[in-house]
Amino acid sequence: MKKLFVLLLSCTILSACITLKEINQTIDCKYDLVGVEVTEYSLDTLSADVALAITNKSKDTNARMTRFAGKVYLNDTPLTDVTLGEFLIEPQSTKVEKLSINVPFSQVGKNIIGLVLANSNTMKYKVVGTIYFATPLGEIPFPVVFTKQEK
Repeated sequence: MKKLFVLLLSCTILSACITLKEINQTIDCKYDLVGVEVTEYSLDTLSADVALAITNKSKDTNARMTRFAGKVYLNDTPLTDVTLGEFLIEPQSTKVEKLSINVPFSQVGKNIIGLVLANSNTMKYKVVGTIYFATPLGEIPFPVVFTKQEK
């Protein structure tokens, strides 16, 4: 009975260490906003695709998250909420996720919409949110910011 208890305890500790290693690796990933592309516009709404890239810089550890919830910002004005589901990123690889958003013109303003449609360089997009990790004790949140890297 004592050997069974030690074996179960060892397995639990091992799996907890692996989970902590994956969580730590996900926190250490590089988060980039690849781009925003206007896909459609009408008299009252603007539709766009937002591409987010997450790069796992580790040589041997996967990065894993349960979900992501955040907001897309344009020049520090919140546009819309976005979410991602569970995913796994292999070591030394990048995962690009595309999100589709719909924004009413009234929320942004006509002047800014003109700049967005012209793909102006003065537009500063960012996605701010929280990544959640599943653990045996529940979900652990970690804040992240996706920004466009200047070249």
